[in-house]
Amino acid sequence: MNLTSKALMTVVSAAIAVWPLQSMAALRSDMDMQTQDRQNAIRSLEILLAQAAAPGRAAQAPTPTPTQTGNTPQQSGTVLPGETLNWLTTGRVSKDMAALVSECSQYEDVYRIDCLRQNIERTANALPDTGDYSEAKRILSRTASRLGAIVNAYADTSVPRLVPEPHANPRNLKKRVYRAVRKDKLRQAMAEATRVIEEAQTQLLRSGENSQARLVHYTAMATAVGSTKVLLRSS
Repeated sequence: MNLTSKALMTVVSAAIAVWPLQSMAALRSDMDMQTQDRQNAIRSLEILLAQAAAPGRAAQAPTPTPTQTGNTPQQSGTVLPGETLNWLTTGRVSKDMAALVSECSQYEDVYRIDCLRQNIERTANALPDTGDYSEAKRILSRTASRLGAIVNAYADTSVPRLVPEPHANPRNLKKRVYRAVRKDKLRQAMAEATRVIEEAQTQLLRSGENSQARLVHYTAMATAVGSTKVLLRSS
């Protein structure tokens, strides 16, 4: 199993483990619905893991049920693809986080915050501007901006920028360079970046509290984002 698959397995396991803790209060009055949503979440996340373990297999998104989407047919207007909750979009966020962990972990600690920033920014840019994912997009965009502020504050201009190999991250083929932070400020920068990621995780969890379907998807995305903190443990 490659590093990306291992990272995604961690995300899946954590998401399943955290589900009852985050949903207990909100769903206590409707245990049958909770069981159905939990089963949907586990089944869908297992599909994502299987796809990561077999990259040559064509992606197959599970058919959403009413409890998965949390949306009723619109009376007027057209819902654009990706605006409503779906496991293809949620899965892309989880896979992006696993892939960035695999990529950024290859680099020296001083480059990791900027690597994390640019990959989270790319994920945010790919999310729809409206609909069920707009809040996730806003949170991830702000997270990337705050990480960029940390890099700016502690930038080390005395060392060359890092240019990734063309296929260092197969999910991010955009040409990019990573800036380093000063080694004497690395511990402080890592601590600040960790707080930024933790706050993003908390915000995503809270954003899913207003509906059962959102809770499943936003918990999965929150867990995936939280898994990137492993990059911020300076050696």
